[in-house]
Order: sequence, then C-alpha cells, then structure tokens
Amino acid sequence: MVGRLDRPYAMDQLPATDLLDVGITAMRVPEARELSEKERVLLEQLLLHGTAESRSYVEQLSRVTVASRCGCGCPTIDLAVAGRIAPPGSPTVILSEAGGVSPEGISFGVILHGREGLLSELEVYPIEGDAVFTLRTSIRLSFTKPFWP
Repeated sequence: MVGRLDRPYAMDQLPATDLLDVGITAMRVPEARELSEKERVLLEQLLLHGTAESRSYVEQLSRVTVASRCGCGCPTIDLAVAGRIAPPGSPTVILSEAGGVSPEGISFGVILHGREGLLSELEVYPIEGDAVFTLRTSIRLSFTKPFWP
C-alpha cells in the first residue's frame, strides 16, 4: 500500500509492508513495551507545559505504551495509546517542545507529537551532531513554543 493510512490501527493490524511503503521503518525498531519511569515523567512534563492543545491529551497518559524506537541509538520512541498507533505519515501536531542536558552532558531537544488525536511520538535528539545519550528520571527542561503553527 502506498500513501497515507486513513485511520488509527491496532499495532497488530499494521503490516510491516505498510510502514515500509510510507518510508518510516528505515530507522524504526519494533519494541512493544511499557513506558519506562523516565519516559513517563518526561511525557507528563511535556503535556503539562505544552501548548493549549496538549492538555486534551493528558488523559491518554495512563494508556500509553511504546510501539517502536529509533534505530540510531537516540531515545526517540513511537507511542501507542491503548494498543493503537496513529497512521504513519499522517499530519502531526506539535504538542510540546523543550530542551535539556543529558547525564553525559549532551544538549538535546525534545518534541512531543500528536497524530489523529493520539499521542504518537516522543522525539528526542542531540542539538549538535549525532551523539548517543540517555535520559534521567529528573530532567530540568527549558520549554519553548513550537516553531511552526
């Protein structure tokens, strides 16, 4: 199937070929699991300090799990809500954006994405280069407004 998927799918209903056709699996590694404490705390902080729209997503937090992770080694994860993932390639809404410093001293940015009304991606990236880094449970974040509408 080439093109956009038109509705959220349960994780077990989305064939890998669909993911390949929309071009997002090159760096994604399937990893169905519960959120770590670090990830849950980070998501909560982002939702509480995000855009006005982010508050409507807070109730999803108790049902969020990890669907996959980035294969480059960064802490980016794709999210599922009650076992449902937003269609790959669907329009994204930036719910929150922040920056911080990892335990290794690496400055990083973090963006929380929503798609199709679901929490969909916790994007965490180094500000410079491609350094691999970790997150800690208590992270001091600096929150910013999204760059785009």
